[in-house]
Amino acid sequence: MQNLYIIGAGMGHIEDLTEYAANIIKKSDIVYGSVRLFEQYKILNKNIFAPKYSEIEETLEKEGADNISLLVSGDVLFYSIAKKITEKFKDKYNIELVPGISSMQYFLSALKIINHNIKAVSVHGRNISPLGYVSYNEYTFMLTGGENNAGKIIKAIYDAGLDYVYVYAGENLHCANERIISGNIKDMLDYQFESLTVLLIYNKEYVNTANNLRDSDFIRGKAPMTKEDIRWLSACYLGIEEKDVVYDVGAGTGSCAIEFAGYASEGLVYAIEKEDEAFELINTNKRNLKRFNVISIKGTAPEILHNLPAPDKVFIGGSSKTIKDIFKIVYEKNKFVKITVTAITLETLAASVDAFKDYNIEPDIVCINSAKSKKAGPYHMMMGNNPVYIITGRLYNEEES
Repeated sequence: MQNLYIIGAGMGHIEDLTEYAANIIKKSDIVYGSVRLFEQYKILNKNIFAPKYSEIEETLEKEGADNISLLVSGDVLFYSIAKKITEKFKDKYNIELVPGISSMQYFLSALKIINHNIKAVSVHGRNISPLGYVSYNEYTFMLTGGENNAGKIIKAIYDAGLDYVYVYAGENLHCANERIISGNIKDMLDYQFESLTVLLIYNKEYVNTANNLRDSDFIRGKAPMTKEDIRWLSACYLGIEEKDVVYDVGAGTGSCAIEFAGYASEGLVYAIEKEDEAFELINTNKRNLKRFNVISIKGTAPEILHNLPAPDKVFIGGSSKTIKDIFKIVYEKNKFVKITVTAITLETLAASVDAFKDYNIEPDIVCINSAKSKKAGPYHMMMGNNPVYIITGRLYNEEES
């Protein structure tokens, strides 16, 4: 079987290689790497070629040499093409991953910050939001690039309300024009950054998502609010995962949206609300509780949903008149969408069950009867809450597939 060495070229400087990696390159029958790496690494092996990125897999399919090296930019173990290549060619090659000095190692070393409480993520060429990462981690390391350049990421974090975080930026690391700067995020807004820039965001006020929110954590005003026990159970029935996109339709004070945001800690929660006072309360509660991956949307469902990204989970806090229209739109966006509806009236319960039946889905229905203690002189009395129905189902219909 042929040997394929996938070698991390780090920041693209030949000194980022270990001696072990350099020796592998020297002894290889053929070496492949990007145009950016070609000039530096040809001193180790003259038989080096730079195929287009889109042609790498086809090239490896046809390659007949015994020992092949593939140079990849960055960390071979972190958001690298190495994962895809390893999975595809595991039966053709003996594959060895050879790490070098990554931009994260180099940058943190320069800052003298030890990697013990750092969340690392790449936003380079990926359609993801930085807001959850920064909200829920003390340190967040980011590889930026493409449309998600450093300037755009910094502005998005600042505009969301995280105006108190501290930013370290490193561009063209380990190159002659290297620049490392830092400051409060507001002071970083006017900088222009090169495409090869990494960021480290320090949030000393980060939120621990392990803590569920209590009703007393929220400012309520006159807006309706789903009680804490129903919020917690609804989150469980929805089965929210960390990268999910979630809709909260009819968000009220935002208590459910903000609760769900901790579960979707690397995703986004869209809180849709039409009433002015409630909409402002969502923003106030979001800022107070520092869960900035909640995006407040002013408008009426279902019309306002058309321009939102496809949801993974949808929570509807009682909306019997438009529930079928809401189901239709979210199903068109994602036929695997999971929906939970809460209802206190029999009319909303019936409308919810009927809406699920349109997709041949038998929903899971539970009725929650809860009571809270209330002090009455020397005694404690249990005061009953209104019974609440939680109706849950996934719209995907196997018969249609």
